[in-house]
Amino acid sequence: MKNSNCILLAGANAARRIREEGLHQGQFSTLVGASGGPKWLVISQLDRVLMGEFFKGRRDPIATLGSSIGSFRNMCYAMERPLAALERLEHGYIHQAYASKKPTPLEITIAGERILLDVLGEGGAEEVVSNPLWQSHFVTVRGRGPLASEKRTLLAPALFASALANALSRHSLSAFWERVVFHSGGEAAVQFGNLSTVNTALSADNVCAAVLASGSIPLVMAGVQNPAGAPQGNYRDGGITDYHFDLRFRHPQGLVLYPHFFPFMVPGWFDKGLSWRRVRGDAMQSTLVLAPSPAFVAKLPYGKIPDRNDFYRLAPDERIHYWKRVVDLSKQVADDFYEIWQSDRAADYLIEVGSDETPHKLQQVRAA
Repeated sequence: MKNSNCILLAGANAARRIREEGLHQGQFSTLVGASGGPKWLVISQLDRVLMGEFFKGRRDPIATLGSSIGSFRNMCYAMERPLAALERLEHGYIHQAYASKKPTPLEITIAGERILLDVLGEGGAEEVVSNPLWQSHFVTVRGRGPLASEKRTLLAPALFASALANALSRHSLSAFWERVVFHSGGEAAVQFGNLSTVNTALSADNVCAAVLASGSIPLVMAGVQNPAGAPQGNYRDGGITDYHFDLRFRHPQGLVLYPHFFPFMVPGWFDKGLSWRRVRGDAMQSTLVLAPSPAFVAKLPYGKIPDRNDFYRLAPDERIHYWKRVVDLSKQVADDFYEIWQSDRAADYLIEVGSDETPHKLQQVRAA
């Protein structure tokens, strides 16, 4: 297998279809975007190829599902000029700056809202709501009891309690959080069968609030109070319940395309340290993950993908330079995907989850 900067990780059903049919946009009914903050910068060039080339001329509706930065990215897909919207998101996100290394949650929230308003412009919210092809689903959570508070003395111990309960059972999250999915279209095209969930219609009046809430990390950002048209409450980061998603949600018939920064998935925010909670092959049956290879990541500055700790480790100018360099280098990931797709050789690059060859092929891409 030729070394590549881009990994194609497929569940059994997705692998079978791609081997039989090749790789084409008509196979996919759903696009997923994960939480992860600055990590998305390593796939922003891949988003450009998907928006501008792979899905060019799309005629059939496609559902997008995102939490946190995945909602920010997917919002751009639903705008009339998605590439320009993504450029504005990338520029605003990279160049966000604060007076100190420890800005208040309110300061970060104001900066996030400013970025979103710039991306949306005057008519962007209506474009997202009324887009007949790109059906948006932005995941947020509504905190119960003290988790609705902005007081650190109440919020911090309640967060800790929900993390402990989650370690015992993911189902326990429903006692602490209610998943609220803001969606366009008449009915939600994506349906969750686990955890307490409410579906709420998107409107031009709540797009910005819903996307902002979807990325509002507790203790880091302020929650979003009472988005228009939604149940009353304080809304926060959808990654709490759906960090990378567990992929067992119901979606329109077809495959799921998942441009991701990692070749693995963690269901919820509190599961990051729980290795046994990783999403397994049976949940990935109809999913194709596109991700930068470990060998590519090892070549990045500092040998890693950007993350929120860069705000504390690096001076602002250093961070901005590093993040822009990652975006430039990540064109290699996008170019490799484009070449694989255009050469009609996707089957040669597939790593099928759960097959006997999976460990060997993953080892190859790690060692490349």
